[in-house]
Amino acid sequence: MLKVISRSTFNLQAVLQTLVESAARLSEADKAVITRQKGAAFYRAESYGYSSEFMDHVRSIPIEPERGSVSGRALLQGRPVHIPDVKADPEYTLVEAQRLGDYRTALGVPMLREGIPIGVLSLTRSEVRPFTDKQIELVTTFTDQAVIAIENARLFEAEQQRTRELSESLEQQTATSKVPDVISRSAFDLQAVFETAAESSVKLCGADRAFIYRFNGELLRMAVALNAPQTLKDFLTQNPIRPGRYSGAGRERTTAVAGAANRDRRHAQTHQSLNI
Repeated sequence: MLKVISRSTFNLQAVLQTLVESAARLSEADKAVITRQKGAAFYRAESYGYSSEFMDHVRSIPIEPERGSVSGRALLQGRPVHIPDVKADPEYTLVEAQRLGDYRTALGVPMLREGIPIGVLSLTRSEVRPFTDKQIELVTTFTDQAVIAIENARLFEAEQQRTRELSESLEQQTATSKVPDVISRSAFDLQAVFETAAESSVKLCGADRAFIYRFNGELLRMAVALNAPQTLKDFLTQNPIRPGRYSGAGRERTTAVAGAANRDRRHAQTHQSLNI
């Protein structure tokens, strides 16, 4: 199990699938399933021995920390829960799941990280045949290994996320630094500045295209159409946009004008108040 964990840092599902199969075989269980935390709830994930009909039935049903199931009871109590016969347990309520899963004896062992359950390893037997203390101890060892695997995967993903964020930050700094540099070198070439701004915007936003329009007091005329097909460039060149809500660029211009008007009105009101 430790070898699988060390070799499969990038594939948590493969580790847990190997774990659930090994735990079932070594503890002489007929079936087993791992319930894992997803957000605020717990759902069944990797399984062994159960039919597809059973898994389809239970996979989307959240497990709550309550006494109606062996997994819920293990989450609630934070320790191994052993039910020798679920049919004889008055608190067991997963009647349909028990019928589809065809099990009688159930064992649920919580996966604890710093004393807090992050999942459950549940094992069942088709006949009434309780698990021994040694088998319960063995399953507990497997849940410890599962916690190690989950924690390794979490730390690896956090490191990958941090690397991605640093890489994105560097790309943003590189892209944004190009614009002032081009401006300083292209005082007499405004088109070069626009094209650099469009290229940087596409790169930073992960966009496919970028358009820059210039307002001449009446219409918005296209200045740059980055990565646009020639037919679209020709159309935009021949059809300047009038400010209004029927297009993105026209709506943005209208919003900007309205914002400027509001600012001017607020300034005028402020001056009037001061004069009063």
